[in-house]
Amino acid sequence: MRAPPAPLRGFPPRGGDGAAGPAEPDPGRPRTGARCAGLWALLLAGCAPSGGDSWFPLVAGWSQTYEVRVESEEPRAPEAWTLRVGAPVAWDGESLPVRHHSQGVNYLFKVDEQGIRRVATRVDIDEEPTADKEPMWVLKAPYAVGTEWTTTTVPYLILRKNEHPRELRHSHRAVMTWRIEAVDETVETPKGRFSPCLKVVGRASLNLYTDPVNGFTNVPLVSREWYCRGQGLVRFEREEKVPAGFLVGGSLTAEWVR
Repeated sequence: MRAPPAPLRGFPPRGGDGAAGPAEPDPGRPRTGARCAGLWALLLAGCAPSGGDSWFPLVAGWSQTYEVRVESEEPRAPEAWTLRVGAPVAWDGESLPVRHHSQGVNYLFKVDEQGIRRVATRVDIDEEPTADKEPMWVLKAPYAVGTEWTTTTVPYLILRKNEHPRELRHSHRAVMTWRIEAVDETVETPKGRFSPCLKVVGRASLNLYTDPVNGFTNVPLVSREWYCRGQGLVRFEREEKVPAGFLVGGSLTAEWVR
């Protein structure tokens, strides 16, 4: 299953814009006392990359593996997704960090005082990245409760029971509104216990024909993401639940394990 553009926009394929006010410094470039000069220096010198103060580390060598579980009428085996930051690449006159998804997708990000956003995507079989039609915000400044932004999203879990193609993600889109709902959460995953963490919630809906009795129904799409300082995205949840009928929905949970 293809990951959400999150975030994966930043993760996920999140599958993922803002309030007024001064932005916090950073968040994509870590402030560290001892810096390693590039990915080869990390490998040769044995200096592990640090996430510094960033809510979403984009330093070369940074890697996170997530255990992904789906609950649905149609059972699916758990998966492992690994996202690794590679060396920066030249794009549109700038040097931008690249995050590679183990399912064969590369995401280019831009970080500035406005926040963190995905600006281009490249699958492994392509030579050049393709620019996003509009920025896919991962986090928008200021990193405070109440900051909101929007991105487009698609249904990643909803399937047709008896029609083909079964996936709705190829034909349906929705506007998802994201909001920072907390800035001091504590999150536990198999990797450890992390704090402080931003809790970011996205909400959208699709008007779908679910069955002859209910007809068209507004089906909610809900994403929840936790970004922890110096660690990045540590947990991700997606809910796409539909009434019984022509469609199959479900929920997805991804946790940082190593």
